[in-house]
Amino acid sequence: MGMLETIRDLEGLAPRRGASEERAKRYIEARLTDFGVEYEEQGFENPLPKYRACRLEADGKAVEAMPTAFRSGYIDGKPLISSMDVSGRYHEKPNINFNPYSDSFSLATFYRAPSVAIRRSEVKRIIAAEEVSGKVLVSRQRHRCANIIAGNAKNPETVLICHYDSVLNGALDNASGVATLLEIAKTGPKKGMMLVFSGCEELSFDSPVYWGRGYRELERDFKKELKSAKRIVVADMLGSSSPAEITDPASRLACFPIKDKKMFERARMLSVSGKEWFGVYHSMDDRAELLKRHLLEEGLRAVLSLAVG
Repeated sequence: MGMLETIRDLEGLAPRRGASEERAKRYIEARLTDFGVEYEEQGFENPLPKYRACRLEADGKAVEAMPTAFRSGYIDGKPLISSMDVSGRYHEKPNINFNPYSDSFSLATFYRAPSVAIRRSEVKRIIAAEEVSGKVLVSRQRHRCANIIAGNAKNPETVLICHYDSVLNGALDNASGVATLLEIAKTGPKKGMMLVFSGCEELSFDSPVYWGRGYRELERDFKKELKSAKRIVVADMLGSSSPAEITDPASRLACFPIKDKKMFERARMLSVSGKEWFGVYHSMDDRAELLKRHLLEEGLRAVLSLAVG
C-alpha cells in the first residue's frame, strides 16, 4: 500500500474527531503491528466541543452555517471576518466567519466567543440584510485522546511528529503527514528514530492556543527524550506542492505550539511550499485528489533528509 492509498483510507474515517479519531488511532496501530514496529499509547483527557444548537438568520430567513465556537451565546449584526486571519484579534469577539479562498464551508479557525462559519457565497446576502442574528449552544464532551509513540522512545536521536485527527476531511491536513511517517515505519525506522502520531492536535479548550494539545501532552511526558534528541521534525501537510521548511514565526506556531521555547526554536517543520491549501483548509474539499504521488514522495525524502541531519 502506498502513501496515497493510506491517505484515502484515513479520509474514509473523516472527520477524525471523537469516535472517528479513535478509529483512526486503531488504523495506525494496526499498520504499525503489520510492519512489526513496537508502539505505546500516551493517553490523555481532552474535552471536545459538542454543539447543541447553531442558528443564523438574515432578515428572518435561515442561512446555512456551521459552528466554530468554544462558548455559547448570541451573534447580532454583521461581524463578518476572514477565518484565515490568524492574528488572534477576533478570538474573543462574536463573529460570522468565512474563508475568502474557498467556496465550501471552511472551519479554518475556532473562537472563544459565539461564532459560525458560512460559505463565501453567502457574504453578499449577509451584507445586504437589514437584520442578522445568530445563536450557538456548545458544551464540553468528554473525550480521551492518545499519542501513538513508535520506535525508539527511550533515547531517540531523531523525533518525527505528525497529527492524525482532522477538523473535516483532512487529506492534506494531516493524513499526508501520517502516511509519510507510516511509510518510514514500513521500511523500518532507523535505530534512533521515535515516531509520534499525535491525537487531538486540532481542537481543545486550552487558552490562548487551542490547537496542538497532543503536542503539549507529548512535551510534558517525554520532555527528557525530546530535549536529548538531536533532531525534532514535524510533518504537517505534504503532497500538494513541493515541500518547504517553515520559517515564518506565526506559521511555526500554527504547526507546533509547544511551551518550551528552546525546543520550539530547534524543531524543524515541513509543509507545502504553495498556497493551494488556502482553498481547502479545514474543509470537505481537502481530499486525496488534491495530492500527487511524486510530491508525496518528494515530501518523504525531505522528511528523511532532515531526520538524518
